[in-house]
Amino acid sequence: MEIVALARYNPATDVFETTEIPALSYKTIGRIFVLGILATHGFFLWSVRDRIARGDPDFTAFYGAGKILRERRSFALYDPRTQQEVQRQFTANDEIRRGPLSYIHPPFEALLFVPLTVFSYPVAFLLWNVADLGMLFAAVVILRRSLPAWQQFSSWELLFWTLAFFPIFATFHQGQDAILLLLVLVMSFRALTRQSDLLSGCWLGFGIFKYHLILPLAVILAIWRGRRFTFGFATSSLTLAVISLALVGWDPTTYPRFVWQVVSSPALGGIPWRGLPNVLGLLGGWPFIEDFGHLVIGVALASSVALLLVVAGLRRFALAPHGRLLGLCFACAVIAALLIGYGTNTYDLSLLIVCLAVVVDYCAQTIPEHGGPRWALLFPAVPLLISPLWFFLWLRWERINLIAIFLLWWFFAIRKEVLRANRNEALPMIVS
Repeated sequence: MEIVALARYNPATDVFETTEIPALSYKTIGRIFVLGILATHGFFLWSVRDRIARGDPDFTAFYGAGKILRERRSFALYDPRTQQEVQRQFTANDEIRRGPLSYIHPPFEALLFVPLTVFSYPVAFLLWNVADLGMLFAAVVILRRSLPAWQQFSSWELLFWTLAFFPIFATFHQGQDAILLLLVLVMSFRALTRQSDLLSGCWLGFGIFKYHLILPLAVILAIWRGRRFTFGFATSSLTLAVISLALVGWDPTTYPRFVWQVVSSPALGGIPWRGLPNVLGLLGGWPFIEDFGHLVIGVALASSVALLLVVAGLRRFALAPHGRLLGLCFACAVIAALLIGYGTNTYDLSLLIVCLAVVVDYCAQTIPEHGGPRWALLFPAVPLLISPLWFFLWLRWERINLIAIFLLWWFFAIRKEVLRANRNEALPMIVS
């Protein structure tokens, strides 16, 4: 253990006395910080346990959709009256919610929740969170095997670190499916690092249940990787689309109409723009600006297209001979997809775990010209790791859209490093 000498003046002897005390290592300080954040998350979950039991979380929509399928009423999956009728069987929140918590995900995903409907709502919520914990652990194990810098830590320690990330906490709090998408993304990234474009596309296609995030990412990767990736993505995603049509019928307009109606109206469950950590939220989530709805959407669309073109321009770097740039380019693609996505929510930012992992791995292995790893590349992400800031923006200010500033800053910082690193024919590596 490192020892620090502490000097203290003694007036009785008129001399300075030296005392040796053990110093805390960076790892110890980090562990204390993580424990503090986890305690905060645990206290919050305990304080809202009654609201969870009565059906306030988003899990209500998933559980209700599973019950509709179990009752063989899949044709009415997107009927608001049917959703409300089913949800009233297990919720007790009519005083704060006048309508159903709308299920707006594709039909095929509801199949995952059918087995949980044999249990009561509180038990099903707990079981789904246990499943989320298992999927998060699997994602951590895969990332640890894929990134050398992560192998100096145990999988359990990395799991605790990820649990301290606020979007992960939000996923557990709401009973959402963002961790399932994280696992799909990790599998797709793993396949990319092994030069298996077809398999990478197949894995990403399984994440189509959050198409507002996956489609922008798929477009970027299709531009980078070409036909094999595109074929893999189309195969898995179209298979799931056929299953969905078989469940709810062959009218292709029913589902899009219902989703657009919900996400466009906060009264029906749509998130106000100030609660979106994306381009649309950053541009339109301010007083008076929200009144210019169509204009804001147009500007956000143009900005999103510009951002898409910027990240698509990283293609030659993602295909560079030194494959370590692939991780940074992939991080840029994920951040861009989160910023572009129309309905990006707080828990969707769980995907940033992949970005954090690849950037930490890059920093740990790169020696810049003037010595020391490039840890400055992580500076824009530091605010994202501080849960009290999230709580303040969420509960106090109701300005989650400010998170988009840090995401844009981090995106352009990573892109700048990609351009810098590409100027060197070979990147110097730390030799262990």
